[in-house]
Amino acid sequence: HALPAAVRRRILRRALVAAGAPGGSLFARHVEEVDRLITGWRGQRAINLPGKVEARRQGGRLVLRQG
Repeated sequence: HALPAAVRRRILRRALVAAGAPGGSLFARHVEEVDRLITGWRGQRAINLPGKVEARRQGGRLVLRQG
């Protein structure tokens, strides 16, 4: 069962900050783009985020890494 969007995005934001994205440079549009990798998968490419963090979907999972 899917989490409500607000809860899911709050969790994503925390995960992105934990991965190295600076909270002050991480905007709602960034979190929404990453959320779409989960909820609206259409073969999107990796998303480059502040702090040189990359979010991508691989094997049905969300992968966050700092490059």
